[in-house]
Amino acid sequence: MQTHAMAVRLSKFKVGDLALKSALELERARAGVDYDKSQLTELADALRVSAGEDENAGSVAYMRPGYFEPFERVYRSSHAIEPKSSDDIRKFVIAAIKDIDTAANKKIDEKLLTKLVDFCLELNREFVRQPTENRGGRRPRSVAIEALVG
Repeated sequence: MQTHAMAVRLSKFKVGDLALKSALELERARAGVDYDKSQLTELADALRVSAGEDENAGSVAYMRPGYFEPFERVYRSSHAIEPKSSDDIRKFVIAAIKDIDTAANKKIDEKLLTKLVDFCLELNREFVRQPTENRGGRRPRSVAIEALVG
């Protein structure tokens, strides 16, 4: 899938969905079963688009709007410390993209598999499930439904 074509239709839900599918494929790899490496490639491409396509782009200003906060929460979860700067988050995402590319192109060791599965599950949680948690576990409603229900 080409990165530019993906940019047009990429949503947070799509990133979360790709992350979950990638976690499943990585678990298959961990079990020694053949796995679909294209799922990992699609996730890496989606992360490139959401974090800014060029590693040398410089700052988080290149991240798609609304993506910084979920990436920051994944960073905190993975590192158990606060980032020193917003650039730490960008570097974290770029490092994850490189690890995912490695997993898609080579046989990977157990330590990297575990790290990537955890990363993918955290991404899924932040990009798919997190909005429902903001409303006390209820699904977000549209403004029209809120007006009807009260």
